Amino acid sequence: MRELSRDEPAPGLVVHQPRRGFRYAMDPFLLCAWALEGGRPREVVDLGTGSGIMALLMAHNGIPARGYDVRPEWIRLASRSAADSGLDVRFELADMRSLEVSAVDLALLNPPYLTAGQGSCSPDPWKAAARTELNGGLAELVAAGARVARRLCLVLRADRADECLTHLVAAGLTLSRRCDIDGSLVLLEGRVGQASLVVERASMRGPDGAWSPRVSGWYRSLGARLS
Repeated sequence: MRELSRDEPAPGLVVHQPRRGFRYAMDPFLLCAWALEGGRPREVVDLGTGSGIMALLMAHNGIPARGYDVRPEWIRLASRSAADSGLDVRFELADMRSLEVSAVDLALLNPPYLTAGQGSCSPDPWKAAARTELNGGLAELVAAGARVARRLCLVLRADRADECLTHLVAAGLTLSRRCDIDGSLVLLEGRVGQASLVVERASMRGPDGAWSPRVSGWYRSLGARLS
């Protein structure tokens, strides 16, 4: 039995996740807040939901959300978190590459940062699946997002931005927004149809070493705690 922690990233929002192994970081918070700046959706799907943190954050902010993942252990944990948080979020077992659902306003994607064969694969199967493309490459995941939503927002390593842009175009989406964070992360938004491109840069921390106003503002917009 894997030991779990019971975290509360926002008042009243409970998230169960492994105490050791893969745990959510700041990426999902940055992505959710940034995605909402592009427009408040009527419904959100979280693809490769893992602990369910992004779907839970959206639901906690009053936006109907669903989460899908290929690993049943994550679905069980995310469903438990939703119940303990008093949120009506549906988490379902599904392979994104074959997922067929009615199109929604927004899909969120926090894909594995490492390609298959890149770096060492963690012996922890939960962590390995979250960090390495074991269940579909970036092209397949972007194509899945484009199938199920009119907007796709994702976060990934900055050195994969050009690759992702190619996949967005191939999936029939237009790049509408981009935010580069410290040259290490990039937030991208693709939309169906024509769109004017908005590009910005952000820093995680200010000159004094404290969290930057941009990051602090993102967390505040979600009602989340920033430690």
